[in-house]
Amino acid sequence: MTLDKPIIYDLIAAVAREAALAAGAVALKGFVDASPQTLQTEQKAGFFDIVTASDKAAEKAACNTIWSRLPASRILGEEGGWQGEGETTWIIDPIDGTSNFASGLPFFCVSIAAYHADKAVCGVIYDPVREELFMASGGRLTLNGKPVTPFLRGRTDREVEVLTNAPYEGERPSRAAQEAHADLVNAFRAVRRLGSCALHLAYVAAGRVAVAYESKFNAWDIAAGILLVEAAGGQVIAQDAGGRRIEPYEDALASVKRLVVAQAGFDYQSSCLSRLMADGTF
Repeated sequence: MTLDKPIIYDLIAAVAREAALAAGAVALKGFVDASPQTLQTEQKAGFFDIVTASDKAAEKAACNTIWSRLPASRILGEEGGWQGEGETTWIIDPIDGTSNFASGLPFFCVSIAAYHADKAVCGVIYDPVREELFMASGGRLTLNGKPVTPFLRGRTDREVEVLTNAPYEGERPSRAAQEAHADLVNAFRAVRRLGSCALHLAYVAAGRVAVAYESKFNAWDIAAGILLVEAAGGQVIAQDAGGRRIEPYEDALASVKRLVVAQAGFDYQSSCLSRLMADGTF
């Protein structure tokens, strides 16, 4: 039987929510009941890029939930890579903010984006510590099932905070990167480095902060968050490695190398971020 689009979209959104809650439950248990076993870490790109046993278990919980409900699914997970086949695609970060998680800092989340027949269906970011589930589905943004209508925090750099994890761990920042960070500190009311790219994007979508900037991430870090910001009517400015602006659709996510998301009324063109994005030095 072939389901029509509205029905399959609703099913995918329901499964995305279930998968995020399942992964979040595993992550929260690993965090609350922390032990050398749950926090057993392995390095990926280096000492600054780790994975724990809980990351792997949370991703397995999400994948099992999806395949039990929608077997014809292919999944890109941070830990497992591409798995499965089907017309529905899922991009999963089981614990975004793993360093926070492993250090005992309660700021991490599950991030899941879903697409069907090359169309974005929904994005879910779930913070299990605060029991907050941000969801973009059907063209609207909700938080724990209730519609979110953000109000503008401020139009200019001087009036707002900016969230960014830059400059990034793993190497000494270049002089250009240090200067760019100094520009942010000089321009914005405050610069915050919270350690979870996905939650940065969710907070902009929900109106808790006006703007966020990132330049070191993978598709699973940004896929759901971009959908949240779009559902809230916010701005998404994505660039490839050459500084060309691109639309961050499913197939183009891997090409996005610099990203700004902002509330709808924020004056991005007058922001120092606009110049830094044009320079491509941060």
